[in-house]
Amino acid sequence: MGAKSTTLTGLSGTGDVMLTCFVNLSRNRTVGVRLGSGEKLDDILSSMNQHSSSVFQVAEGVSTAGAVIALAQKYKVKMPVLTAVARIIDNELTPTKAVYELMNLPQVCLYWQY
Repeated sequence: MGAKSTTLTGLSGTGDVMLTCFVNLSRNRTVGVRLGSGEKLDDILSSMNQHSSSVFQVAEGVSTAGAVIALAQKYKVKMPVLTAVARIIDNELTPTKAVYELMNLPQVCLYWQY
């Protein structure tokens, strides 16, 4: 697709992934944790913008998950975790069912070939 490897390995890539995974200030992480605890997406998004502040909060992963899946399909890249996330966002799958499906995927040997 023309990306530079340094984009992913730099702060804009790896740093963003680390923040999303480990820091409670990440809006995407907050949405994921709350979805996993059983809250509805609409309720989560509404509550994120009910603060007295005029700042509108966006969890960009909610609106971009479907686009990433479309690109993965176009380029024939398997992304089971992100596919599960997109299905949860689209109300096609519960978080509990997603974990069950992911844990029961066939084991495959993964390796990097340069």
